[in-house]
Order: sequence, then C-alpha cells, then structure tokens
Amino acid sequence: MNPSKSRPGRRSSVAASNKGRIAFLLGNTLVFALGGLAVKAVSLVLMPLYTTALTAGEYGTAELLNSAIEIVLPLLSAGVVEALYRFSIDDDVPKDELFAGSLVVLGGGVVCTGVACALGSVLWNMEHAAAFFALFCSVCVFKATTQLARGLGHVRRFVAYGLINALAMVVSTYLLLVRAHLGVEGYLWSFTIGYLVGGLVAFLGSAEYRLLAPFRLDRALLRRMLVYSLPLVPNLLSWWLVSVSGRYVVLWGSGLVAAGLFTAASKMPALVNIVASVFQQAWQYSTAREIDSPDRGAFFGSVLRGYSLATLSTAGLVIALNRPISRVMLQAEFAEGWRYVPLLMLAATFGVMTIFFGTFYQALMNSRMLMVSTMMGAVVNVVLGVALVPFMGPWGAGLAGAVAYALVLVVRARDLRRRINLPIDRLRLTYQLALLSVMAVCTSFDGGSWLSAAVWACLILLATSDMTVLTNSARAVAESLRHRSGGLMRQL
Repeated sequence: MNPSKSRPGRRSSVAASNKGRIAFLLGNTLVFALGGLAVKAVSLVLMPLYTTALTAGEYGTAELLNSAIEIVLPLLSAGVVEALYRFSIDDDVPKDELFAGSLVVLGGGVVCTGVACALGSVLWNMEHAAAFFALFCSVCVFKATTQLARGLGHVRRFVAYGLINALAMVVSTYLLLVRAHLGVEGYLWSFTIGYLVGGLVAFLGSAEYRLLAPFRLDRALLRRMLVYSLPLVPNLLSWWLVSVSGRYVVLWGSGLVAAGLFTAASKMPALVNIVASVFQQAWQYSTAREIDSPDRGAFFGSVLRGYSLATLSTAGLVIALNRPISRVMLQAEFAEGWRYVPLLMLAATFGVMTIFFGTFYQALMNSRMLMVSTMMGAVVNVVLGVALVPFMGPWGAGLAGAVAYALVLVVRARDLRRRINLPIDRLRLTYQLALLSVMAVCTSFDGGSWLSAAVWACLILLATSDMTVLTNSARAVAESLRHRSGGLMRQL
C-alpha cells in the first residue's frame, strides 16, 4: 500500500467521522435546548417575583434551604442518581434491576432525612423542617425518573418532563407566593410541587412502572453502582462547597442581608449556566459513546474549541450588559447586587469549563480523579472565602470561587491531556479567559464611557478569537437543521 495515498484517505475518513459525530452532538443539543432553555430560564423569569414577594432576609433563608438539598441528596443517597444515569446508557445492564437498586438506596436516604428533620423540629425547633423534607422527597422522585428516561434514550420525553416541571413550578409559585403570601414556605413548596409533577409524569410517560413488576434487586449490580457512585459523594459535596458555600461564608462574615444580595446576584450567572447545561446533557451521552474510539482526540478537541468559544462569549455578553440586565432582574433592595455579578460570572465560566472536562471522567468511569480535583477546589474556596470575606465582603466570596474553579480547571485539563490525549490549544484558551477576566474587573465598578468602550472591545476580540470554529459551527448547524427538517418532511 502506498503511504502517500493512505494518509489522505485516512484523514478524510476521520474528518467525515468527526463531522458526523459533531452533527449528532449538535442535533441532540438543539433538542435539549428546546426544553432546557425554557426550564433554566424559569429561575430567571421568577427572579423579579421572588425579589418583590420576599425580603432580602426571607429570600436568603429560602435559597439557603433550597441549596442545602445539593449537599443532603448525594450524602444520604450515596450518589446513586449519577450511577443510575451512567449505567442506564449501557445496553448490557438490566434496567429493572438497575432501577430497583437505585430506589432501595434512595428510599434509605428518604428515611434518614425524615428522621433528621423530625429530630430537628422537635429538639431544636427547626423552622421549615416539613417543607424541607417534602422538597427532598420530590427531588428524589424527579431525579430518579427523569435520569432513567434520559439514559434509556428518551431524549424528547426527557425535555418534555423538564418543561412540565417548569410549568408546574411557575403556576405554584404564583399561587403560593403572590396569591397566598406564604413567604419562605411558599417558595419551598412551589419547588416541591414542580418536581413531583415532573417526576410522576416521567414515571408514567416512560412506562418506568413496568420495571417494578416484578421488583428485582441484583446485589452484584448494586455493588458495582456503589463502587462508581461512592467516590462521587465527596466530589458532589466538594462541588457544593465550591459553588454554594460562598453564600454561607457571606452570611457568617457579612450578615443575612448581604447573603441575600449575594445569592440574588449569583442567579445572574445562571445565563451562562443555561447555555452550558443544555450542551452538557447532549455532551454526556456523546462522550460515553465515543470514549473508546481510536480517533477520539480529534473529535474531543474540536468540541472543546467550539464549547469554550460559545461559553466564554455568552459570559462576556452578560458581563457587558450587566447593568441593564440587573435593573430588570434585581428589584428594590436587591439592586446593589449588580456589583457582584461580573466576578460571579467569571467564576461560573471557570465552573462550566471544569464541568466539561469532568464529563470525561464519568465516561471513563474514573470517579477518583473527579473527586480529588473537586476537593482541592473546595479547600481553596473555603479557606480563601473565610480569609477574604471579613475584609472584602461578598467580593471576597466571589474571588475565592473564581480562584477555586480556575484551580480545578487547570488540574483536570493537565490530567486529561495525559489520559485521553486531549488536544488543548492552551495559548488560545488562556487568551480568551484573560479577555473575560479584564471585562469582569472593569464592569465591577462605576466607570466612564471609555471603560465601557474597552469592555465592548474585549467582547469583540473574544467572540472573534476562533474564526475557524465560527465557520465550521455555522455549517454544522445548517446541515443538522437541513437533515432534521428533511426527516420531518418524509414523516409527513
């Protein structure tokens, strides 16, 4: 065989393969976007309602309790929800036994949470214990049913379940907060109702009830699930410390009102999280499919370049428009929260980049390095937060979060380059992150027109920092839309 002829042929076949995989990824992303954007946007749409119906202190209390679910659920369920989704992708795993094992573990978590809430209410007069327990149970129902549906390949149904959850949450929030004026209790119960409705629809819509008849528990499979999920518990707890603990540090260092302002401001970076989470849902499935492919490096590298450009450009646009967006989203006594948004947006951007790299560890079923890297970030975040908040207030918590996420990003990127030969354009990525950092610093303070012009100049440089990706992405999106529209026409 002539090498001079084989190499171009191989390159063309690899390029065609990457093109098809990217088109598949973008197609799934578009499907998730139809529902995911609507679901994620609910929290932003409801922000003016929250900041009108609740005081800063009430909102701070409600969000702190809601955020506590993120630490209680993985701790008392051994992270089994993550294992449920990952194992459900594999064809050789019996789905009835998988579902049964997950429900046994989650049931144990519900019992433990119920006992803890009862003791807290009786012995320490803990407020909102019943509402917190109901919220925990509803989250368990929603997570178990929807993640199984997603793993089974019911992508469109998974999106529909999220939409139903969002709609139920909007209606219940209006009824309980605006009409009934139930305050913190109304806030928590609106989330509970949304999760319960979405979870029950998923249980019926994906016929998951059939997996419970007969109820079959495979102890060997359950052990495999726990071997995978248990290291994820400290990982998820550490991730909570990185992403949420700043609110509690601000509460400790600056008081409840400052914590309320900081928490309200932290909702603004949800805009970049919306873009990232929609993509991540499709990306998790693609990495699990392609992790053993011989040419995976080229595919993963192409996706990384596109993802970083889209994510960082979105974050930059939100930072540039921070003041007008904040005037709409942050009402009355929350208005001063705009000052914290740019730094929180920078931290959130580092965070979604670390999640992108973390997906590879899930595909490799290597939860240990995932845990180690996140724990490092958690330690840095807490130590820096405690050291900086007394002097800098909420800015200290935002800066601590940005540094912690950046550390996790560097650790994971360096490790994955070795594990899966992941090509990373370090110079370009550093340049993009530097531009975003400059924008965050410039917009954190009151400035003149020259400072505003500098911010927009940085945004233009950021958005045009990878023209190859812009051109290829536009072609891929157009091809995906053409393919899906053609399929729809054939069905009609």
